[in-house]
Amino acid sequence: MTSDPAGSTFEPRFIFNIGEMRRKSGDKEKRIADAAIRVFGRDGYHGAKITRIAEEAGVATGSVYLYFRNKQSILQYLFAKLWKELHVGFAYVAQQADLDPRTKVELIIDGILDQFEKNPSLALLFVNEQTQLLRDGTGEFMQYYVDFLQLGERVVRDGIRKGVFRPDVDPRIFTNLVFGATRQLLHQWARAPRQFPLDTVRREIKAVFFGGLLIPLSSTAPRA
Repeated sequence: MTSDPAGSTFEPRFIFNIGEMRRKSGDKEKRIADAAIRVFGRDGYHGAKITRIAEEAGVATGSVYLYFRNKQSILQYLFAKLWKELHVGFAYVAQQADLDPRTKVELIIDGILDQFEKNPSLALLFVNEQTQLLRDGTGEFMQYYVDFLQLGERVVRDGIRKGVFRPDVDPRIFTNLVFGATRQLLHQWARAPRQFPLDTVRREIKAVFFGGLLIPLSSTAPRA
């Protein structure tokens, strides 16, 4: 259990339902998961087939079922792993007392983009398939996702309290706005990386959001 900057405590919860899958350790499970990311990203969840995932991973179709019950369990596993990594990384950033709120927001934007930079297929999976899982309201990733957004709200509230962020900003709306815009731009980058370079996406997200969030250093500063 760790403490956030405001002094309250939170405890990241590891919520994979191990009993639902016949988990085997080793490289083969990773190969299947990596192959599923590529197949889901290319064919979409509904168009993907277990046989195609097995072929992409270089394993027998029956081997997939040693690790996952079905296609849905693969998808839930991938999102649980993704959101656990994002949540743990942001929880670490959020509790660093020596970091100011702006730096924390910058780091979480960077963290989201860095997660996908070397894997456009994961970005497509993230954008295209998460909505369905959220609509169902189930899945192993849900608690990580909720905790992640709540940590974002805490950081924004801390910035308001310290006079860094505007007091009229709604922390919940702002956090969802940052996440939603980042998610949409990730989709554009994954589809057309030359038209939407990730470095440009990263810079513009920060420029737009901090331009609307920060209290001006001087109300008499000249307009651009």
